[in-house]
Amino acid sequence: MRLSVIVPIYNVERFLPRCLDSLLRQSMEPWEWEVICVNDGSPDNCAAILAEYEQKYPDIFKVITQENQGLGGARNVGTALAQGEYVTYLDSDDYLVDGSYRYLLDHFCGDGEREGGEKVKLDVLHYNYRYVYTDGKTLFDSEAKPDGVISFEGDGADIYNKEKMSYVWSKFYRRAFLEEYHIESEIVICQDQLFNFEVFRHHPYTRVVTSNIVRYENGNVTSIQKIVDREVVLVQLNDLYYNMGVIRRYLDSGNKDIAPAAHRTLSVFQEAYYDKMIRTDLGYEDWKRYTKILNVARMGESLMDFKTDWKARALDRLKAMVVHSYIEYRFVRFLYYVIFRRFFFERIYKK
Repeated sequence: MRLSVIVPIYNVERFLPRCLDSLLRQSMEPWEWEVICVNDGSPDNCAAILAEYEQKYPDIFKVITQENQGLGGARNVGTALAQGEYVTYLDSDDYLVDGSYRYLLDHFCGDGEREGGEKVKLDVLHYNYRYVYTDGKTLFDSEAKPDGVISFEGDGADIYNKEKMSYVWSKFYRRAFLEEYHIESEIVICQDQLFNFEVFRHHPYTRVVTSNIVRYENGNVTSIQKIVDREVVLVQLNDLYYNMGVIRRYLDSGNKDIAPAAHRTLSVFQEAYYDKMIRTDLGYEDWKRYTKILNVARMGESLMDFKTDWKARALDRLKAMVVHSYIEYRFVRFLYYVIFRRFFFERIYKK
């Protein structure tokens, strides 16, 4: 079997048929691939939709139903069952250009060659995506083709240090490579960044291609990135602290193979942490709980590493104030909600 596609599913009944239909248009024979759909305790009508597709296309769709474990847990369950040479992931509110997986497998998934002529298996294939929306601004590109060329081939750590390649649904991974290094998704927010950090620090043989095949849904209000429930955000703050600790331990270990990527990833986690602190109304005791474990001096290091524009640096310093003192935290929240959102965001974007 050439390919296993893992589709985690939670609260996406509006988008799920579109996703599954796009998979049916990949020009793949049943013996070549499998689609493992993991129903992660979805509370809506997803179970009925999955049952319909599994009954109609039993040679393609395999449905696993479990109690909710989160996105990372659902991906891990699917990966453990995968039989394909390559594994990829597709979020259930996204979809694919027709014939994409067939094209990628046929044109880009052959063996590679290291310097000196050594033959090597392809470990990672990275491809592109485009945003779509469900608010009337949907990008209609039904005639889109998956055509592309190789823009990079070689040690994945080299390209990962230079370019942001964080999403797991924009890649094929050789399953044996993931198993060799025991790589799986963390059960935390931003697990894509941690997963790929773990992949690329092991120097996978990588191809990057220009094929633009995934359509990333940016209008799903139930997406984990758009959740504003206070209790959920508090859990996400814990997750982000864990994420930052993983990267810090790597940097402190003295291993500098992908240090530029590590600093960039740490910056992503820190900005997400600051943003969620600003958006969450914390009392003093809660604020102490979520900041006393942070090394404030080090929190600011990575954010300043890659930004040269003085306005961007000033904004970063303002964000960082939320962890220095409770008074500064309340001040930054005041600026954001009372001044920025009310007098800038709402007036500019709600015209």
